[in-house]
Amino acid sequence: MTKFKKDVKEYGIACYVSESVMKECEGKIKKTTDFLGGILKDVITVYLEGIRSPRKLDTTKVSNDDLHRIKEAFLTVNQTAREFDLITDPFQAVEEWIVEKLEREIAKPKGITLDEFVTSLTATILDEINKLQSDFERIVELEADYITKSNQTPDPQVTQILIQNGIHQPDANHISVVASHQKNIGEKAIFLTFDYKSILLKWDRIRRVSNIICCDPIYGLSHLR
Repeated sequence: MTKFKKDVKEYGIACYVSESVMKECEGKIKKTTDFLGGILKDVITVYLEGIRSPRKLDTTKVSNDDLHRIKEAFLTVNQTAREFDLITDPFQAVEEWIVEKLEREIAKPKGITLDEFVTSLTATILDEINKLQSDFERIVELEADYITKSNQTPDPQVTQILIQNGIHQPDANHISVVASHQKNIGEKAIFLTFDYKSILLKWDRIRRVSNIICCDPIYGLSHLR
């Protein structure tokens, strides 16, 4: 976004975020934080306790074997994150913290118990939850100097056309707000996104059926000249 922010400032580009996008972001963040706060620690604890050969966390010291248990745990966690469309950055941060923490403790003459490790893990998960929520608030509030909440609603006709051409309904709603903006405001507009899988790889099809351009922010200026 750095280049696009510079373009916005230099060329006075008006930037909007639709209500539908805001709601989707808020929903995705809530699902992610709910999983982080309510499930992640339990999944990791189950793997550390041992699925086939149970052991007591309050007496078992951390060992290199726990790294392999953690690896298996996060195969499950990451698969679940993809299935439920969660934000994966916090899980990657927690996994990296776990590996580094375990490696430090394993190298000590007297490492901590798994129970003590899980207690530390809880604090790290809470920190990632707070960070994720704060980042979203920062985007909404501190960057509001160049992003304005749009009062335009999705164009139902364009939404339906996009759906008929293989675009997922929530994405079709987001994109069709551009059509409403162009129709009601009377100025050229494009849809900026980092969503390569669902939108950008289909940009040409979207353009052909709706006359709406979707692109990565770094190319935004080139479509507005």
